[in-house]
Amino acid sequence: MLANTLTITINGVANVLTRVNQDNFSSVYQKLTATDSMVLQIRNSTEKASSAKSSTGAIPASEEQVLRHNMFFEHIVYATPTSTEKYYTVTATMRSRRTSDPAWLDKVTTGFTTLLSVQQLAIIGGDS
Repeated sequence: MLANTLTITINGVANVLTRVNQDNFSSVYQKLTATDSMVLQIRNSTEKASSAKSSTGAIPASEEQVLRHNMFFEHIVYATPTSTEKYYTVTATMRSRRTSDPAWLDKVTTGFTTLLSVQQLAIIGGDS
């Protein structure tokens, strides 16, 4: 189980999110202030074998279930008399068949995260 608090640093500011719910294979963390809210949801689930094919459809469905690990972060900056509300989200989903090596999924995730960090500004700007 993850810690009762998790810290996300945005623009040099460390924000401590506190777990407000934990049940089965998921947790919800949040930080609420007068000016904004931050919510982090972490979920682990198992997809049915019938839906266990690649997103491109290149790999046929398998009899093996797919383990799914998802992290969703939402940041809302409330409107003020001089500005509109701001809304930001980031999500990450890691998937592997039950028969796959979790350590390799960790390596794939690290590679993907590194590539994203290099390309994210261009992608946010609309490049594809």
